[in-house]
Amino acid sequence: MNTRKSLCMLILFPAAWIATTGAARADVRVGGSAFSVNGALARDHQYTGSCPVDLKFDWGVISTAPATVTYMFTRSDGGHSPGARSVSLPPNRSVPILDHWRLGANTPQFSNFHGWVELNIQSPNPVVNRIGFTLHCR
Repeated sequence: MNTRKSLCMLILFPAAWIATTGAARADVRVGGSAFSVNGALARDHQYTGSCPVDLKFDWGVISTAPATVTYMFTRSDGGHSPGARSVSLPPNRSVPILDHWRLGANTPQFSNFHGWVELNIQSPNPVVNRIGFTLHCR
């Protein structure tokens, strides 16, 4: 084999391998979550008091490599985000993904209301993480 052909194989084989395997595959996970009511962290994911309230759901999402994460939200009342959203993640750093929900009334329906919001990550790998909560509207 001549030197030129050997050099060409040395350069093309790794380039072809990288092109077919792609960059390092990102693995995405939820590192933690939090639930707030009217701007204050809700202890034990419960709230007792006057309603309606502004609920905030917060997930810390982490990726092992740079990635674009595509996700949606689903709620216990059947509601969901209108379409997929996306966020770019740097490697090994938590990035917040947030959802808000105004809910509740001072009626019997919400005197002991149990609900949840789910973060549904669709790509680069599927992950589902649910935050449950209880409202005691007075």
